[in-house]
Amino acid sequence: MFSPQSLIPFLQAHSAKAYLLAFSGGLDSHVLLHACSQLRAEWPDLNLRAIHIEHGLQAISAQWVQHCQTVCAALNIPLQVEYLNLTITAGQSLEAVAREARYAAFAKHLQAGEMLLTAHHQNDQAETLLLYVMRGSGVDGLAAMPMIRPFAQGHLARPLLPFTRADLQQYAAHYQLAYIDDPSNADNRFERNFIRNQVMPLLKQRWVSSETTLARVAALQAENRELLQLLVAEKLPLVQGTKPHTLSVKALLTQPLALRKALIRLWLQQLGWQAPEAKQLNSILQDILEAKPDALPCMRIGAYELRRYRDDLYALAPLSPHDATQVLPWQDLQQALWIESLQQAVSPCVLKCWLPLIQQTQACVTVQFRQGGEQVSIAYRGGKRSLKHLLQDAAIPPWQRDRLPCVYIDKRLVAIIGLLELAP
Repeated sequence: MFSPQSLIPFLQAHSAKAYLLAFSGGLDSHVLLHACSQLRAEWPDLNLRAIHIEHGLQAISAQWVQHCQTVCAALNIPLQVEYLNLTITAGQSLEAVAREARYAAFAKHLQAGEMLLTAHHQNDQAETLLLYVMRGSGVDGLAAMPMIRPFAQGHLARPLLPFTRADLQQYAAHYQLAYIDDPSNADNRFERNFIRNQVMPLLKQRWVSSETTLARVAALQAENRELLQLLVAEKLPLVQGTKPHTLSVKALLTQPLALRKALIRLWLQQLGWQAPEAKQLNSILQDILEAKPDALPCMRIGAYELRRYRDDLYALAPLSPHDATQVLPWQDLQQALWIESLQQAVSPCVLKCWLPLIQQTQACVTVQFRQGGEQVSIAYRGGKRSLKHLLQDAAIPPWQRDRLPCVYIDKRLVAIIGLLELAP
């Protein structure tokens, strides 16, 4: 049976400076909100606020906002309402778009050190596991939803995972909680609703404790995932590339196939990118790792790109639009020069030893970008070298070469940011 005191072990084990509760107004989140509010008698310093996401998908959603405001006011809990304007394009899932926008809103409002509380329970965990089974997921998917994980500036936690929907219904009946019943939950065109309304009742006819059993499977897979990540993390330093945050293609190809895949997934996760799906991962192995050494393969996966140059495998945000022909005058040499297209500032420190010459000759200082054919005078090299060869020697990837700011005094190239600074 669920009670407010049921939350105490979790809150003691995972304390935070404040808690932001995702409050839809439905059964699950109302129970969590009410239970947390009851704990303030024992924990007067429990810093709790709520957020309601208005997706704008239901004609009566304005009434839901009002309901949530009324409930939070009665419990003396501050409520933030976030209004979404969803755009669904052809081929996109409404479920996926709404979920992505919802969590983006949560991330926007979560403050540093705060913990986002969601009301997912044991039945949700069972449904999530079945969803991932039908998508052919590996151990990451079969581990379903973790109890707690890093999120935005804080953490995301699901303290109701040990409890069933029946436990929450019993609590709501005991306290006579009025909650929203979203009519879209009956629409079996949505995958999760189909599992909840059609599949789970059928399973429970044969196996009464199906949701508990499936949740236990997810917990076991979570343990396996943790063990696998620990073992793979020990191997990751062995396949590091020559550049920061890269992997060595040659080193990867010496590893067994299963370990090769696990290393790439963990590397991407550590960089903050979404792990690729099985089909995408196979394409990475074939089209990037097996590409010819002089090839420059590029593969877009969600919000990032995988690129290869020589032996290094890169995972990067897509390149922003950039005009390499632009010439930026640097007028105030005491201030950094901002390059809008690169979202990068060039520090005036690069001009420190050149300032006397600039002031004496009234020279013009500009920042430009590589066009081809540039020559660099390097005293210790005994003459001039082409900028092209300097970039090649430094193993600068081709896609970065016309994005390196080049500082000129009149027509003389005196610095290449991130690569070379010359003296007078």
